[in-house]
Amino acid sequence: MKKLLILTLAVIALGTSAFADTNKKTSYNGASHFKSTFTTAQEVNWSSDANFEKVSFLENGIKKEVFYTHQGELIGSAKTFAFDKLPKSALQTITTKYTYPEFQLQDVIEFENADGDNTYFVSMDNANMKIVLEISVYGQVTVFSKETK
Repeated sequence: MKKLLILTLAVIALGTSAFADTNKKTSYNGASHFKSTFTTAQEVNWSSDANFEKVSFLENGIKKEVFYTHQGELIGSAKTFAFDKLPKSALQTITTKYTYPEFQLQDVIEFENADGDNTYFVSMDNANMKIVLEISVYGQVTVFSKETK
């Protein structure tokens, strides 16, 4: 359940980047890992909330975010992703079930957890709801979250 909460926050964070900075001191382990892994990062911004620490930055022109526990353990990373690069079966499912112009594409991100496993998230909305779809690397599409407006 904790991972589900963290993934939900990660998906929302990439699109909105609206987490409050509680001015907690960044953990040494997280900062050390970030500096050694993302050596070409630009426009680096650390923020924190009750659940995790987040680093937002640009790398090679791509907006990315990395999430750490408050103890500095890597949770995962997220970056923007091109809709047309999703698995073909997922594209077919999405474009058939969530048709334009009824649904408007908002964000597509690729989330890589600490173990290196990837999952894609697509957020779409229409006049009545916002929906986030979770897509596996094999193209399986499930509803991750749905909220009415």
